[in-house]
Amino acid sequence: MLATLMRWSGLDRAALLHAAGLAGSAWLAFAIAASLHIQNAYWAAMPVFVVAQASRGLLIERAFYRLVGTALGAALGFAVVRAGHPVVELALLACVVAVGAGLTHILRGVHSYGAFMVGMTAAVVVLPSVLAPQHATEIAVARVECTFIGVLVVTLVMGLITPGSRRDAFYRRARKLAADAVGFAAAAAEGTAGVPSQADERAVLGEIADVDALAV
Repeated sequence: MLATLMRWSGLDRAALLHAAGLAGSAWLAFAIAASLHIQNAYWAAMPVFVVAQASRGLLIERAFYRLVGTALGAALGFAVVRAGHPVVELALLACVVAVGAGLTHILRGVHSYGAFMVGMTAAVVVLPSVLAPQHATEIAVARVECTFIGVLVVTLVMGLITPGSRRDAFYRRARKLAADAVGFAAAAAEGTAGVPSQADERAVLGEIADVDALAV
């Protein structure tokens, strides 16, 4: 009966294990934050579903940049808050966010995620200080603490059940893509009757984008 249900739902053992790991990580992160009496403890479950990746290497790398980006963004945010004037704080925050957003288009792969987290965490720290200054520090610290708890928990739990990267399969895919791209370019340059269609061109470009995204 279980096998029939799994076939009907389109799930397999690996998918169920992954889902159970994510659910367990979210519950554990929330439980830890709640036991420490951290404000808005449910925030600790939020990074779980963002950090989790298809391979263990990507998971660890993404977790690392999430932690580094959060720490740096929090430090910059608290430095901005010391300006003491809402207008100045918002202007400085805009500069931090602009630099972070710009770096997301310059840095490759998961490295850009760290820059993104810097800008987002700085905003999480600064904006409450402008809108609700009496509770700004408590809210910002709680958010940072929950982020660290969630990232550490999901890295430890999902790291045990997430498979390693299929590097050989990736290299085979990249070599095949390179051959297809060269053949496509040669046919287009010669103007032969076998020039690929626009659909073929879009397929090759889409495959290039996918492989580039995986090359982290």
